[in-house]
Amino acid sequence: MSDPFEPEPELLRRAMAPDLRIGRGILAAGLDAPGRAVLLTQPGPYEAMPAAVRARFDATFMVESLAASSLEALDEGLPDFERVVGFGGGMTMDAAKFVAWRHGVPLILAPSIASVDASVTNTIAVRRDDRVVYEGFVVAERIVADLDVIAGAPARLNRAGVGDLLSIHTALVDWPVAAMRDVLQYDVAVAARSAAVLERLYGLADEVADVSDVALEAILRGYAEVNALCLAVGHAGPEEGSEHYFAYRVEAVAARSFVHGELVGLGTVLMARLQDNAPERVVAFLDGCGVAWRPDALGLDRATLVEALAGLPAFVRTARLAPSIIDVATLDGGVIDRLIEDLPTA
Repeated sequence: MSDPFEPEPELLRRAMAPDLRIGRGILAAGLDAPGRAVLLTQPGPYEAMPAAVRARFDATFMVESLAASSLEALDEGLPDFERVVGFGGGMTMDAAKFVAWRHGVPLILAPSIASVDASVTNTIAVRRDDRVVYEGFVVAERIVADLDVIAGAPARLNRAGVGDLLSIHTALVDWPVAAMRDVLQYDVAVAARSAAVLERLYGLADEVADVSDVALEAILRGYAEVNALCLAVGHAGPEEGSEHYFAYRVEAVAARSFVHGELVGLGTVLMARLQDNAPERVVAFLDGCGVAWRPDALGLDRATLVEALAGLPAFVRTARLAPSIIDVATLDGGVIDRLIEDLPTA
């Protein structure tokens, strides 16, 4: 959600109060809808879908990439349909949003994992020229989060879901930097509400480690609440800043993708250190949750990490990302060494 957007008032109202259904055993009923429906999914989630539910769809397609060319090829290969259903991880959620937005048809989203917020956000993450850009605006008619399905996903990936909420820790320090430069409007009340989401999350480390229903629901509802706050101010300042920019830069340097929440977790630690913003609290929380955030766990070597950090100021300028601590702090060799000196690398 890096770019400003101005949806129609009624669409905005719906986006800020999504029909988010969370519970056990609700998938079949939640996906029941009239009309010709196409299912977008991935092999793992599809195998977990009951055969009776699979049989409802007129066609099923596997999502392979969020590259613009791949999404366009997928869209061109679809038969006539009246509704799109996305069932899977973040890639599937964005692909389903892309197709529904292009065709202006109803959309149902059913996340199979709690690792990213794509099921409750409205813009579409598309990879263009090796960079993630956010396009379009679409609101699902309902979001069906069946905890029987989500709890069956790898625990490591569900735990990583805290990353897209933990980012509030550093984003709320970055946001005033952008506001002082007249790039993003600052809202004290929204910032306080975003901070409250984070405080609730900080109290759930043990639940996250256990991947309990309490934790999964808190993560999913936290995503929805923060998305509404971003919509209220018209930008992603309440939850996205330098920690996400770091994640984008690492993926560009490493030329591969990572588990988003884990990489953002690392970015939050590093940027909290750069901000002098209670980094020890971030580390303790991530470790308490059992999130695999350290460079060695992510397969990141020192050279890649140093290159990513050293090139971060130029990267954010080229990508025209909102100002943050990256624009006001020094990121020379000595600072980089200090940021990463105690972190094991691959």
